[in-house]
Amino acid sequence: MTVSPIEQLLEALDKLDVDATVAQFASGGRLLSVDGRRAEGQEAIGEFLGELFAQVRSMSHRIIAAWNPAEVWIAEVEASYEFQDRLRMDAVPRALVLHRGADGITELNVYGANEREFADRNTGSGGMRIGGRWMPPL
Repeated sequence: MTVSPIEQLLEALDKLDVDATVAQFASGGRLLSVDGRRAEGQEAIGEFLGELFAQVRSMSHRIIAAWNPAEVWIAEVEASYEFQDRLRMDAVPRALVLHRGADGITELNVYGANEREFADRNTGSGGMRIGGRWMPPL
């Protein structure tokens, strides 16, 4: 049985392997992240992934269901993250829509709940991050 492009992508992501993940994208590939950020081209996607992977100790994905109508792959996924501060987020629902051309992923859209960037999450130490900047409590 052939491994789908989504399975290949998630395997590289779960290894926190920027190079292996970026290599799956076409040179002009586009990424839309769950928090609304966009990256276009392998270099920009690599920078995005580098920033993302720097914030987590590990991540894992489990495909719940997958479809392949025509030239698109769609998957319902549960994602789990362990951050550098050991905070865990488990079984976070995700939907992935992947378009693939002859030279790799041309577009990947990742959807989930209305979420902020990982860097903006509450660390429990008072204050909060807004737009990546720390705002101390009043």
